[in-house]
Amino acid sequence: MRPEELAEIAAAMAAAGIARLEITGPDVNLTLGREAPSIPPDVQDAAEADANAEVIAVTAPGVGTFLRTHPLHDRPLADRGETVAAGQAIALLQVGALLVPVVAPTGGLIVDAAADDGTLVGYGDRLFDLLPQD
Repeated sequence: MRPEELAEIAAAMAAAGIARLEITGPDVNLTLGREAPSIPPDVQDAAEADANAEVIAVTAPGVGTFLRTHPLHDRPLADRGETVAAGQAIALLQVGALLVPVVAPTGGLIVDAAADDGTLVGYGDRLFDLLPQD
């Protein structure tokens, strides 16, 4: 494998939010990893307020086109830096004509939006990072 190919794989992993990739086969055993995303500086104070808090990854409930905004509205359902409630719809997955809500698993602060609006995502892909709050 050429270094250019590894750089392309690493860039694709970063774009997709994949922290670790293992490829095994008869003649190859390759493990690639990268550091987990850090909390953006503008919400770092909120994270430091509760040292025991861990960022939760909100993942895609299925395959579809990721939409941060409902097609009939202008404002995103949830944006970076916003506090959301448990069960609140924070994005949508469009599957054909069907819109499937992506809900917050717990109440908290959206610290990062990992997926770009309009991108195709798969089951389990990281869409948001959420800092739980009481």
